[in-house]
Amino acid sequence: MSEETRYEVEFPNGEREATDSLWGAHHAIARRAAFDVDPLKPRNVLPARIYKLGRQYFGGRVFAEEIRSVSELSPG
Repeated sequence: MSEETRYEVEFPNGEREATDSLWGAHHAIARRAAFDVDPLKPRNVLPARIYKLGRQYFGGRVFAEEIRSVSELSPG
């Protein structure tokens, strides 16, 4: 039986949001950044850490990446 990998975004304020894909994690960060008080420097949103979730990982999750700026969310 294969394990489905899910993702979790952890924001600076400690809030967490689960998503079904890495793209979904990036989208959750971008959405919050767009509606932040200062969308060009969303200090309430960034840096955001993304973790892979699953029973196959020791402790149930493993670090995937950290988004430090809005420009990291754009393709290319």
